[in-house]
Amino acid sequence: MKKLKRFITYLPLNLGFCVLLAFSACKKDKQDFSYDNRDVTDARKNSLVRVINLGSFNQVVMGNDTLTNYVVRTTTEPLKIYPGTKYFPSSGRLGSTWNIPQELLKSGKTRFMTEDISQYGVLDRLSFDIQEDVGQPLDYYALISDRNGAAPVQKFIKIPRSIASPSDPAKFKIRILNLSSTVAKNAMENLVGPMSLTWADGTPVSDKTSNIQPGQFSDYVELSYTTAQFKVLTASGIQVPGVFSDLILPASSTLPGGSSWPPVNTNLTYTPFKTYMPGGVYTIVISPYYFRVPMLNSNPGDETKDYQNGVRIINDISEPLNMTYARVQAVNALPAQGAIQVTMNGKPLGAALEYASHTDYQEYIVGTYDVEAKDAKGNVLAGTRLKLDPNNNFTLWLYPDADGKAKIVAVPNDLSNMIPRTDATDDGTFSRYKLDYPFGLRFLNLCPDIPYATFTKDNGQVFLDRYNTNPNAVNNLRPGIFPVEYPYIQILQDEVPYKIMTYRSAPAIVPGSWASDVPVLTGKDLIARPELYVRGGLPNHEPGIYTIALIGTTKTSAPAGQKAKMIIVKHTK
Repeated sequence: MKKLKRFITYLPLNLGFCVLLAFSACKKDKQDFSYDNRDVTDARKNSLVRVINLGSFNQVVMGNDTLTNYVVRTTTEPLKIYPGTKYFPSSGRLGSTWNIPQELLKSGKTRFMTEDISQYGVLDRLSFDIQEDVGQPLDYYALISDRNGAAPVQKFIKIPRSIASPSDPAKFKIRILNLSSTVAKNAMENLVGPMSLTWADGTPVSDKTSNIQPGQFSDYVELSYTTAQFKVLTASGIQVPGVFSDLILPASSTLPGGSSWPPVNTNLTYTPFKTYMPGGVYTIVISPYYFRVPMLNSNPGDETKDYQNGVRIINDISEPLNMTYARVQAVNALPAQGAIQVTMNGKPLGAALEYASHTDYQEYIVGTYDVEAKDAKGNVLAGTRLKLDPNNNFTLWLYPDADGKAKIVAVPNDLSNMIPRTDATDDGTFSRYKLDYPFGLRFLNLCPDIPYATFTKDNGQVFLDRYNTNPNAVNNLRPGIFPVEYPYIQILQDEVPYKIMTYRSAPAIVPGSWASDVPVLTGKDLIARPELYVRGGLPNHEPGIYTIALIGTTKTSAPAGQKAKMIIVKHTK
């Protein structure tokens, strides 16, 4: 009985202790949940060997193992989604560039086999031995095979590449690789032979990247980082088209245009615009590609595919992220002052500027700069402070205000070619459209004698923008005040011949009265060097990102050289 009483006495204490143990046993540490959206999440090391797919190859076999999914979709399937694999997690298929993982090489060697398969079977097959060189990164270029009765071509080529950074961190390295060849007997023009790399106006980039023979590659050259449209020209000066998904005309490799049939020849040859990052390393490759071609002697809209040599841009290293540099140029829109020197923190920004001229771009490390404009005697005419962030692109415009006093306005240039759309994404932000071939015009009013200026096409017609038309980009622009929201007008590439006109307007009167004292420009004024078009026909304009600025004075007493006019500054190289 005493034992029972003793147990009952301590029962609440024992029960409390058990409950405490139960709660402590259920207690769990808080977890920090995170999500890893990378395609490859393991610690995988790549070798120094890459495969560059210049054909339509989509499947890979190495070491008697299929590394891709070998799934075939028909043309009638609405969504061609392919299951991922270990080495190709995104699509399960070979893309344009593949870094071979180190684990797939046995003593630095392997046998590589690739195929192009579709619902019609195996369309192409290629195999070769791969050997890693630990002292030299290598690219194995898988080439298009002949399937159209032409002379046999080499199936692959091994090319060394550089992964070393440029000697100047503000520059990038680029070279040209000429793999042009005749792969089919067709109606396309013959673009085979020595090739040269040029800027958009046809000016050669370097002697080192000129006259490169088929099967050969040039040395790398170092250039200041920029947004550019590189072109590749044959020995006769004909431009080689860039690889893309739209139509080209078979006899000229140029872009078709217009709504009639057969389509008109725009005399424009596509090659993409790109920002070449500081520290980047690039190869421009010319090789056969299967282009879409209109069937000009058939029904309207009929098309086929045929081979032509095309230009592609290959990143030889992962493209660096620019967190260090910005670019600045200056324009002298100040009449009656003679040559003017613009400085950044006391150092010259290019050479002294005559009226209506501009400097080349110069790279600057991010930070805040004191900007000054000085006349020939060293007197400071105007000044401002400019804060530079990474990837900024500014043009410093020097112009007179209503009292004739010099001012500097820093106008940011958007060279990203990203166009906001009107539809929103899942996170609420607007989706964007990337223009690889832009025709962007921005307008400025820097004439103090015209309080409100409106810019139009022929006879006051509005500029038709296929993306986001902003009337404030062209209407009632005040001196020295530039629009920020959607400031560019994107002209159609196949635009019919057009004029650019200036009107004296008012807040409630648009376009107003034509400023007949301001000379009219045309789209052809955007063509930098007409002699680039060796066939003789000129396009109606050239692609690029431009500012068209109204400068000068409308005073009748002003000399002819200071009269109001529009000038064109092209911001892409």
